[in-house]
Amino acid sequence: MPANLPPEYIEAELRFRAAKSPQEKLEILRELMALVPKHKGTEKLRVELKRKWAKLQEEIQQQQKKQKGSRGAGYDHIGREGAGQITLVGLPNCGKSSLLAAVTNAKPEIAEYPFSTFRPTVGMMPFEDIQFQLIDLPPLSEFTEPWVYSLIRQCDLVALLIDLSSETPAEDLFAALGWLEQARIRLVHHQSREREGPATVKPALVIGTKSDLPSAAEHLQELRSLIDSQFRVVAVSAVSAEGLGELGRAFFEGLNIVRVYTKKPGQPIKRDLPYVLPAGSTVTDVARAIHKELAERFAYARVWGSSEFPGQRVERNYIVRDGDLLEFHE
Repeated sequence: MPANLPPEYIEAELRFRAAKSPQEKLEILRELMALVPKHKGTEKLRVELKRKWAKLQEEIQQQQKKQKGSRGAGYDHIGREGAGQITLVGLPNCGKSSLLAAVTNAKPEIAEYPFSTFRPTVGMMPFEDIQFQLIDLPPLSEFTEPWVYSLIRQCDLVALLIDLSSETPAEDLFAALGWLEQARIRLVHHQSREREGPATVKPALVIGTKSDLPSAAEHLQELRSLIDSQFRVVAVSAVSAEGLGELGRAFFEGLNIVRVYTKKPGQPIKRDLPYVLPAGSTVTDVARAIHKELAERFAYARVWGSSEFPGQRVERNYIVRDGDLLEFHE
């Protein structure tokens, strides 16, 4: 059976042959793999492209070990910023880059073909008076590089994206979970207390993308009926902006954090520049976030917000709530 390769494939193959560096060849190889039609006549070609992919990856990794003594593509750590680090994870063409562009000032490469994302892209998403750090990652597949899983293991929350316009959203979900499980990463509901086990356990929520397209509502219902007890599901559209307003609150609750404000005695109440701490934190934890010495020497605090009355005196072990304002007394 003939391969019937499109003209774009032939043009990309010529660029591949002319490419000098392994990194350049790998980028063009992504295009070639996306352009190959999937039928019986291209089976041998797809196997050959996978063989070239593996060989180039090994060559690049060997070069990096010699030059830096580091692994992967040098992306296996991204410093945290904002109130929480969230990785956008999913299969090819699930809409990760479009979502990142819609809710942050980042400018990721967005293309109709799969594997257009091959390096992490970071953006800051505002939510009320804080920001979340979102990381758009290359898609999950047999070609996923180890550094992608390293970043997932290090993040605070996983946003697993499922394309609601896909004909098989449930299969896509289980395929994505399968790739993660192969990497010994298991996702759980963000409210789950389970955090230990033989695999890395990460809190997660599911984002159904492209909710503006036909059949999306039906597929969303299918997803929710399937996993609503396991994961929170949020439907969004980067095109119509549907659901984007709900996303910030979903991330906030998924991170399981609280914002606490402070003031000095005698100052007026003003809530700005909050300290962000894990839910369940105490007054002592807030003091420690301000300064270690304050945590050691303060006698008590007054609370505006969750207390029975404004300015109530509370002790060190008082558990703060989101929006509380504290005034420390020595």
